[in-house]
Amino acid sequence: MKSLSIFVFFVFVFSFSFILFKYFPFFAKKFNLIDTPNDLNIHKNPTPTSSGIIFIFLLLSGILFLHSFYNLQLSKNYFLFFFGVLAMFLVGFIDDKKDIHPLIRLIIQTSIVYICLAIFDFQSLTVPLKVTIFFLVYFWVYLINIINFTDGSDGFLATNSIVVFTAVFLFYLFNADYNIPFSISLVFLPTLLAYLFFNKPFAKIFMGDSGSMVIGFCIGYCAIELILIGEYFIVISFLSYTFIDCTYTLIKKTINGSYPWARMFDYQFLVPIKNNLGHKYVFRYNLIFNIVNLFIIIFQIFYNMGELCLISIFLSIMLILKYNNKV
Repeated sequence: MKSLSIFVFFVFVFSFSFILFKYFPFFAKKFNLIDTPNDLNIHKNPTPTSSGIIFIFLLLSGILFLHSFYNLQLSKNYFLFFFGVLAMFLVGFIDDKKDIHPLIRLIIQTSIVYICLAIFDFQSLTVPLKVTIFFLVYFWVYLINIINFTDGSDGFLATNSIVVFTAVFLFYLFNADYNIPFSISLVFLPTLLAYLFFNKPFAKIFMGDSGSMVIGFCIGYCAIELILIGEYFIVISFLSYTFIDCTYTLIKKTINGSYPWARMFDYQFLVPIKNNLGHKYVFRYNLIFNIVNLFIIIFQIFYNMGELCLISIFLSIMLILKYNNKV
């Protein structure tokens, strides 16, 4: 796939998605897709939500376009990927409107993920198949949910996701492997950059669960593809903060006698907001972390320096300490 074609596609998706996000509030108001502040929210003003509608539309149409015009590779049972993202979108959209019980949502997510594991090729693995499936189901479902949990501060999830999809894009571009993960990243990168214009502090729109669950599903899919070919260190780097913050908070919450899914706004990146430092404070330090982390990942990709993932872990811990005023 030529560089010029990639650039033209990138610019088109960015421009088109920018227009869609710009006018999304009019659509949201018409169909009452408004997130009104209450005890379960951390923002102060009614805000258009469920812009995940735009994400799912651009993702599916973008992948089909790339496959049709550029003959990109599609893995076996690729249709299950389309089933998975559509199912996650529908669950998220309904949850935005009706608040599905967390246990029911978890059962549905697990079922979707289990079905979608048929996308992957496990023939080259030496680990027993049942063990692999058990691990990947838990990993993928857990990842979908903790990514959803990080959609609590303006621009936070969007910035983190841009780094993830930049890493995926660069890896497969460098290896000239134009497959579904490459297509996902090529669509999501310009879309998220456009979205960030409207979601950075102070956010004018939210993606809602309909967006965060689709992003979580796609990040999980890309991460598993990288893991299956032995690129563990890249995955560790771009998921380091999300896993450390959410896992620590969930363990702490459970020890204190609360349900893991209880909305208590106790994730570490929300501490500054609870202390009245604001969304801009969180966004600024998260942006600095992600820029540095992206350079670390680039070195891993181009110079095969996987051990640099330890720096990503260290920086993630330092960011958490910063949010808690420990450094």
